[in-house]
Amino acid sequence: AELKHGRAAMLAAAGAIAQDLFTFPGTVATFGNVKMTGAHDAILAMEGQGKNVATFHQMLLWLGILEIASAFATIQMFKGDTDRLPGDFGFDPLGMGKKDMSTMQLKEIKNGRLAMMGIGGMVHGYFLTGKG
Repeated sequence: AELKHGRAAMLAAAGAIAQDLFTFPGTVATFGNVKMTGAHDAILAMEGQGKNVATFHQMLLWLGILEIASAFATIQMFKGDTDRLPGDFGFDPLGMGKKDMSTMQLKEIKNGRLAMMGIGGMVHGYFLTGKG
């Protein structure tokens, strides 16, 4: 669980930084000039006004599919049917698995822990100051 949450936090931290540095096409026209949780509030306001925006439904659908796809590997691991390590889905396009694996795993878990603390700080900083 820590590995999965760490990976999600690393993506969230990268996304929070990216939306402060870049303006993506269509976002200002759709949501206005909002940052971080402001986009969430803008989507809720659009859904509350009766506009046909199914953003949260889409997120629930795709995240549910992702969880279901990863559940099979988790069940195999708990049963002992596989020698797969937690978090190893066989996806290594950059060839990082060829390096010292124990060092890479340690780096990933430490960066994940740092990202979990970092995104928590970013969100709370936004709530306190109102600035992204």
